[in-house]
Amino acid sequence: MAQNSASEYYQSALINDSQKDYAAALHDLDNALGMRPDFDSAYCLQGCINYKLGEYKLALKQLDKALKLNPQYVDALNGRGILKAQLKDYSAAIRDFNKIIELKPFHVKAYYNRAQAKARLDDFSSAIADLDKAIEYDSHYVNAWYSRAYWKDISGDYKGAVADYKKVLELDPSYREAYIGLATAMYQHNEKAEACEVLKTASEKGSIMAEELIEKLCK
Repeated sequence: MAQNSASEYYQSALINDSQKDYAAALHDLDNALGMRPDFDSAYCLQGCINYKLGEYKLALKQLDKALKLNPQYVDALNGRGILKAQLKDYSAAIRDFNKIIELKPFHVKAYYNRAQAKARLDDFSSAIADLDKAIEYDSHYVNAWYSRAYWKDISGDYKGAVADYKKVLELDPSYREAYIGLATAMYQHNEKAEACEVLKTASEKGSIMAEELIEKLCK
């Protein structure tokens, strides 16, 4: 019987990763890299799996290897940027997302991820500008609408936040966090009756947080 190739081990790793059998996926990738030490995609997948397992230092090392082999590897740049943001190295994360956008100017998730990193550095206006771009390129990107609503609210743009929260709920009426965000913004701006109506709707959709807030704010 012929031995599996590096590519076959990699494909098996993808399947095992999709089934959340991470140990089997990592074993497959070890076999793939044993046969082909310059397999950038295998290093990238290793890094992404170890990120999910909370092995951040190991994941970073593996993503660095993928990028050393292929400096323009967008998936590895994105994974490393997300990882660096998780490690609170937001400036480094932004550099990785910058590189993605340089390579692929319409990469919606890079704008979204860069916005999150910028916002963590309190650069709200620039974060919102990135979310503007993400929404411009994908008007149904619900998480971008939600994130823009949140950061608009934080930065004092109440009307803009409310409009974006409402857009989230137009696109996805089951997005419970948007109900809570909208109700909170309304309540903080003395629109108690409207806030309570929003919370009632969220409660009907199964939000425990909405039920708790109704008890505190709407009696």
